[in-house]
Amino acid sequence: MQELIEKVWENPLFHNASHRIQLAWLRQELGTDAELLDLEEANRLMRAAAILACSTNQEHRKIAFRVATCTYEIFRTKSLPFDQALRVVLARLGNFPSIMTRKDVASSGKNLPLTLATEEAASAESRRVIFNKKNIYLTDFQHTLWVNLLNKKRIALAAPTSAGKSFVLQHYISSIFSNNTNNSVIYIVPTRALIAQVAEDLVEQFRDFEEEKPEIITIPIDNETPLPKNAIYVMTQERVQLALIAHKNFFAHIIIVDEAHSISEGARGVLLQWVIDDLLHRKNNSQILFASPTIRNLDVFGRLFDIKDVVEFSSVEPTVAQNFLITKIDSATKGKISIQTVGDGRSPLSHVADLTLNQNISSRIDKLVHISATLGHGQSNIIYANGAAEAENIAILLMDLFIDRPDKESLLALSELAKETVHPNYILVECVKKGIAFHYSNIPTHLRRAVEDAVSNGQIDYLICTSTLLQGVNLPAKNIFLCSPERGRRKAIESTDFWNLAGRAGRLLREFQGNIFLIDYDNWKKKPLDGPKDSIIVPAIENTIKNHEDILLSVINDDSVGKITDTENFETVFVRLFSDHMRGNLDRTLTRLGITEDTIEFKTIFDALTLAEQKITIPPSIVRKNPGISVHKQQRLLDILNNYISHSSASAKILIPKHPRESDAYKSYEAILEICYQSLLDHDTSKIKIYRFHALIARKWMLGTSLSQIIDDQIKRSPQKIIRTTIRDTLKLIENDIRFQAVRLFGCYNTLLTYALDKAGLIDLASSIPSLPLYLEIGASDKTMISFISLGLSRVTAMKLNALSARKDLDVSGALHWLRTRPLESFGLSPLLLSEVRAILLLAH
Repeated sequence: MQELIEKVWENPLFHNASHRIQLAWLRQELGTDAELLDLEEANRLMRAAAILACSTNQEHRKIAFRVATCTYEIFRTKSLPFDQALRVVLARLGNFPSIMTRKDVASSGKNLPLTLATEEAASAESRRVIFNKKNIYLTDFQHTLWVNLLNKKRIALAAPTSAGKSFVLQHYISSIFSNNTNNSVIYIVPTRALIAQVAEDLVEQFRDFEEEKPEIITIPIDNETPLPKNAIYVMTQERVQLALIAHKNFFAHIIIVDEAHSISEGARGVLLQWVIDDLLHRKNNSQILFASPTIRNLDVFGRLFDIKDVVEFSSVEPTVAQNFLITKIDSATKGKISIQTVGDGRSPLSHVADLTLNQNISSRIDKLVHISATLGHGQSNIIYANGAAEAENIAILLMDLFIDRPDKESLLALSELAKETVHPNYILVECVKKGIAFHYSNIPTHLRRAVEDAVSNGQIDYLICTSTLLQGVNLPAKNIFLCSPERGRRKAIESTDFWNLAGRAGRLLREFQGNIFLIDYDNWKKKPLDGPKDSIIVPAIENTIKNHEDILLSVINDDSVGKITDTENFETVFVRLFSDHMRGNLDRTLTRLGITEDTIEFKTIFDALTLAEQKITIPPSIVRKNPGISVHKQQRLLDILNNYISHSSASAKILIPKHPRESDAYKSYEAILEICYQSLLDHDTSKIKIYRFHALIARKWMLGTSLSQIIDDQIKRSPQKIIRTTIRDTLKLIENDIRFQAVRLFGCYNTLLTYALDKAGLIDLASSIPSLPLYLEIGASDKTMISFISLGLSRVTAMKLNALSARKDLDVSGALHWLRTRPLESFGLSPLLLSEVRAILLLAH
């Protein structure tokens, strides 16, 4: 067979025909005239693809897939059984999921000649697994992952979004709960959006589970509530840290680290490494899996966590092919464009088509709007925008282009949800009615998930996204449109992010190929096609110590005020090193980074930490509860608190934060935030009074005030501002200043106040401190509303139900009982909110 493979590959006629069939497919996609191959040539191409599919060479296999799918989609089955031929190619490639993409291919197995049917059966059997009593056929990559998971291997893998790793992981998780043994799984994800996505997928996975279902937990359980015996914790590293602090018996049999490359990303990367270290310390034989789309040095995880038996492997063979199409602007005023293909991104340029849009496309946004509207008609499309404001602008212009589209009845419920969740004037309310939506980080999670669902089921055909799409959200589309894409503040997108984004073009089981349109590529700041697809990651703590030691030392020496802007990263590294130093673990941490005790770097850091230790009275067990805040700043805050406490128990009582429902809560939060902004953020509070505003919004948020009401208040506060801008700014205020910064500050304050009161013997006072960080994180302070959210309901649904409940002290089981004993129609909820409640009740049966 190898000789036959080489004969096909070395034949220039094959490559010529392969090139022409791919061009013909692209021209058919674009609706232009295509030079078709004759039937005999197409037949020869399909035969050649069937031979190359037997190769182990990745280039051979990729071409086999492209040639076979293009030939099938152009000729179909009018004259020859190309459905059977494509099935043979896909089976030989081990790409069994793609067989189900087209009905005639899926049903053609019964017509295969006996020898080919036998060959497929043998190949399929080697990749067959049984999930919930059903036969499932996996790709080579999926099967390799499955076997290693079953063998309890510790794994580091790199695989694109379309590789299907989540499918395997979720089925593996369900399999370990089917043997009636107690299990704990901790699934670490980088964002709250991914918490929602993974948790919902797991809920669906266990819907028909016949054994006792594990609890799927997304919010840390308070320290007074025992941990369940069978549980899956889906959390960010911040929430895992809170769970570790609250429960000394919080550990995992299985740890899954999704988007593991984020271990290189600043303060959150340092914290991710820290919580993994803690989990492995509590159970050193935990099975762990590090998953990422783009890591070249997979060995970094074994080194960083001192794991000797990590199995490393990558998936370089996507289940869907991508076409990169350079879209050149020949005349901006007349809308003339020419399209060239570079195949999978590495092939020579080939002309595909010339088109005239009859639209002025001079600006970047005009290019994105009109080119996507023309080339993406009737298909699923993602348009990449450089920020939330731009995403909304593009959506507005597309909505104007499609103004004659009738409103989609199926999307009226989504429109109503956007109105209820955010504000009646939110531009998404009108956009979705026309099948257009946008997606950025500050949109409330459940609304974003509803948008994603509408995209997945085909109701939304134009989705405008920002860089949040790079944070692991599984949201593929047929076409992706990019024009000078950026990530962050006017920073051109890196090649690894570009390739990660491009991997979302093409939807498994929907199509065989996806298209990435690179608009006005010649004028991009960077040329990501020329860059690497994968990256060498450096853990954030290692990068900080080795490349920014001078800044780190200034933070350790408490001499950094006004010198740096990104303080959180350096302060988090300082807290980690200080904690390790005090516990006698500094040598272990630094040795894993390649800094041994006999080096100058080790001695310099050790000496600096020793000097810092002399100024600190806080024990390391307390320091580490506030990982993003310098030890020196924590000490300053503690000194202030001790000063109050030393006067009298009455002055100590003043320090206790009020519950949001108490009438003087605002004054309490104002005073606390003034102290925190001064001691922890180095603000001159005599000049900067923003803490007062944040105290006001924090209380409203914790009281369960609707986002719509908070936005209304902001519109009245700044009537001269454009309403769209006010809405966007308020969403950012809630996410950044309340759910992140205020959580951090109140968390540090509560931790140090509890420690100071305990030390002063005022234990009763310490036990009366309310859980403000939790209230701020979820936007609720009534126990009943918190219980509704803990059941899996969105904040807006929990808020409405809480208003209907006379009791505000229901625990989770009480809240579930309350739901079960009330007629759903009496809640007065809109359709999508009502469907949330139904899903929770169904799951609870």
